[in-house]
Amino acid sequence: SQLHDFWRLDYWEDDLRRRRRFVRNAFGSTHSDALLKAAVEYGTEEDVVKSKKTFRSQAVVNQNAETELMLEGDDDAVSLLQEKEIDNLAGPVVLSTPAQLIAPVVVAKGTLSITTTEIYFEVDEDDPAFKKIDPKVLAYTEGLHGKWMFSEIRAVFSRRYLLQNTALEVFMANRTSVMFNFPDQATVKKVVYSLPRVGVGTSYGLPQAR
Repeated sequence: SQLHDFWRLDYWEDDLRRRRRFVRNAFGSTHSDALLKAAVEYGTEEDVVKSKKTFRSQAVVNQNAETELMLEGDDDAVSLLQEKEIDNLAGPVVLSTPAQLIAPVVVAKGTLSITTTEIYFEVDEDDPAFKKIDPKVLAYTEGLHGKWMFSEIRAVFSRRYLLQNTALEVFMANRTSVMFNFPDQATVKKVVYSLPRVGVGTSYGLPQAR
């Protein structure tokens, strides 16, 4: 029933931060509408008929659920790569602050909440800027209603956003990362001290720290 298989690069990264894994692209397309437009403008009647048939067949293609394709030679635990549904907040909220999720093509306002064991981000779906974003773009945006366990955090780096030192990038055990921007540097410090001590240099004798 599927006429085409479409793929895209996953956000997963290896040790050298290369994106070496593909996942199915449920929103992939052969851009038949563009082909039809070009045929109408520059082609013959036969080209137009062909393009219309292609466009109709593409429109009825079933959108399968996204599945992952692992590249051989990677040592990651598959269990860490599976997506988790958001459960209820575990324990009391230590810190809650307005934040922006910084993702490719998307900057989404929301609320970042930190408990004693987890990080949660809930996007503000009533924000006018969020409503203007194309739903197909949002389909590729991970973390809009995200949850990350402290046990999965491997590194936390300060980042600049719009030339201001108000952002943090958090790296996970499954070799993905998430970036947040905060209102000011004071909030950044509060968030950092609410996160667990981490460090990538433990095998070299460097202590874990904030």
